[in-house]
Amino acid sequence: MNGTRSARALVLTAMLLLPIAARCAEPPAAEPERAFDWTVGEWTGVRRDGADGSEAPMTMRVEAILGGAGQVRELEVRHSGGVYRGFSVQAFEREAGRWVAQYVNDVHGRFVRIEGELEDGRARSVWRVVAPERRRESRRVDERLGPDRWRRTMSVSDDGGATWRMLWVDELERAGEDDPKEGG
Repeated sequence: MNGTRSARALVLTAMLLLPIAARCAEPPAAEPERAFDWTVGEWTGVRRDGADGSEAPMTMRVEAILGGAGQVRELEVRHSGGVYRGFSVQAFEREAGRWVAQYVNDVHGRFVRIEGELEDGRARSVWRVVAPERRRESRRVDERLGPDRWRRTMSVSDDGGATWRMLWVDELERAGEDDPKEGG
């Protein structure tokens, strides 16, 4: 994750967030857009495959954007078949009253809209893919396990949400001891 990629990511982020930023000008009193401040920083961990339980090391970098009203996230998972890379940009969309993200990975190379809502205060969020062309339901549940730990579980449903199959689980810890974020 070098400087050139970071610069490209920031330009891409600016282009993707213009429609969202227009609706996020003034924060509401409760500041829901600050709910994920605690995720800002460098993270390391493992991704566990839902089918066979195999583990792959991963890293994630989360940066604040829009004066803290959103984040960009870049991840890498190093598995036996190579390196999987993903990138997302997210912000709170006031009009809709929910978090909105655009996600892209190096496998498919196309952006997917994801909407998220907080549950259990700020300790848990549920994200759902809302792309109209989707063929199956997808959801990711993020759980804050402590100030420096979180779990992300991705599941899919081929029957409209009646049953779910886990694709993977990420177990993440803050990298290093420098300036842990306690916000949110």
